[in-house]
Amino acid sequence: MAAAAAARTFRKGTKQVYLPDHCITLLRPPEKQPATFATFRVPLTFNKLDMRDYLLHAYSVPTLGVRSQLTQRRPERSKVHHRIYRPPPIKTMTVELLQPFAWPAEPDDKSAWNPPHLERRKRESEKQEKWQKDAQTKGTFPLRDEIGATPARKELRREAQRLLTVGRWENEKTLDPKFSKDKKSRREK
Repeated sequence: MAAAAAARTFRKGTKQVYLPDHCITLLRPPEKQPATFATFRVPLTFNKLDMRDYLLHAYSVPTLGVRSQLTQRRPERSKVHHRIYRPPPIKTMTVELLQPFAWPAEPDDKSAWNPPHLERRKRESEKQEKWQKDAQTKGTFPLRDEIGATPARKELRREAQRLLTVGRWENEKTLDPKFSKDKKSRREK
């Protein structure tokens, strides 16, 4: 009943949005937030009327109310001057929607968003962080025998053993004929 009354008295904004020069991010809601509310991360210069007009004109989504919050960030040390400063706050707006909005379920297979090289990089950085944390807690670096052989070293060891038994090295590539002839035949030409 209240939603229908609010929809009738809803006054449309006149501010037109052509090509916005700002970035608005729809945030995934916490578990206890109702489906009729949506939370956005907005620029600091955005006000409630801008948010309402943006949703109405860009997406044709009427709103019943807008709440804004500023979240202060922790002080940081500047890398250049080594002074302590506070970064600008983060502004979020919670919008009460006329119709509920349901987020789609998260996909189980995220390989389309995480290519294999990024997954490898993430695993390597996690391994490096674990190694550094172990070194800090123990106070010493692990010895080569404690770490064990890497797959590359194991492959190198196998190749060396094969070279000792077979006696020749092959890389399965055909060489240019000028490199396969002996020196005397090349001098004669």
